[in-house]
Amino acid sequence: MKSLGNTLLTTALLGAICAPSQAAVLYSMAGPVTVSDTWNYAPPDLSLSRDQYATGTLYFKYTVTNPASNKDTENYYAGMSFFDGSNEHLGIGNGWEPYAYSAFGSGGNRDLNSATPESGEIYQLVRSTDMTTIVIRVDFNSEANDNITVWLNPNLSQTEAAQNAALTTYFAADANFDRIYLREGGNNGSGWTYSNFSIAENSTDTGFFAVPEPSAALLGAFGMLGLLRRRR
Repeated sequence: MKSLGNTLLTTALLGAICAPSQAAVLYSMAGPVTVSDTWNYAPPDLSLSRDQYATGTLYFKYTVTNPASNKDTENYYAGMSFFDGSNEHLGIGNGWEPYAYSAFGSGGNRDLNSATPESGEIYQLVRSTDMTTIVIRVDFNSEANDNITVWLNPNLSQTEAAQNAALTTYFAADANFDRIYLREGGNNGSGWTYSNFSIAENSTDTGFFAVPEPSAALLGAFGMLGLLRRRR
């Protein structure tokens, strides 16, 4: 009986410490791809969807490099958008009016918090010299608006929990989708260049946030396991 108890404890502890390990992402596209007044660029072979009854969590990430459409060039919108049929529910990038990194869609424009904002503001204007990474977490709620978290230029060598609050934005929106597009629309065809687009189920999946260190309690439990083994 004692041996069985130790075996069960070992299994539980190993499961706990292995749970946050990195895994392959659900989808990735290295790019780069420049989207310019094409309205909707569909990442190839992407077939994920989440309907109005969806639950669970998805993470999305992309990098925009040297955006030719920016605060100095044209009135435009750009970003990653969630579409359900012909309806755009939510976009993350830059809305039509702000000229800043923002969320847009059926709920209107919302500026994204930045750790390097404009003077006296929370937002960061889009500039042609930018290399900006955006990470999005969507917690899906069945038949209700979903909980959205967006990080602007997060430190991917840190865990999700360790991210700077100044670069984190929270809001609720409808993120149901049967297709995802990378978009840019404006007046003179300047465009955004996207790369490293990926989707994952866990914050610790490859290319997203760092894996948390084992907790002190877990390390203490391993110490207890060693003690039990010595007493056998």
